[in-house]
Amino acid sequence: MSEQDQQPYVIVERRASGVVAFVCGAIVGAGVALLLAPKSGRETQADLREGARRLKEGTEERLTDLRETLGERYDRTRDQVETRVDAFRRNVADRQHKAGEAIKAGKDAARQARSDLEARVAESREVYRAALADGEAPEDPPDEGSGDGSEDGAGDEAAAAPEADDSAGEADGGTSRV
Repeated sequence: MSEQDQQPYVIVERRASGVVAFVCGAIVGAGVALLLAPKSGRETQADLREGARRLKEGTEERLTDLRETLGERYDRTRDQVETRVDAFRRNVADRQHKAGEAIKAGKDAARQARSDLEARVAESREVYRAALADGEAPEDPPDEGSGDGSEDGAGDEAAAAPEADDSAGEADGGTSRV
């Protein structure tokens, strides 16, 4: 084996944190300084204490800066999420309100159409009954099923139909179904 093959390997891993590299460098530097410095033990200890103090202050400053930065980002992100959630909730509430109004308008229109239809059917029945009472055969007897006044060709059975419909209306609580 050659002399190069017997040399130790140095492996350097990269990490995302600069703090770890800083601390490692400071420790290595302090160790090298101890070995190579021609100072007395007390002077070396004083230098080590000073170096440790500076390292501690630098680390505290970096941690404080990191906390502030992360706190600001957290607050900003939280505010953005709250704004979006509030906008979504307002949008949902607005759509629910509009849907409720549309349903109410549809129900009102259906009630009005039913009321109009029932009034026309009742008017048509009265005209038909009046014509029967006068002894005349009306030209267009009302059609009970559609309410449009078309002929159904039932003759005398048409006269019995309104009475049957009236009794059915009384049986279900006074509401007539058309």
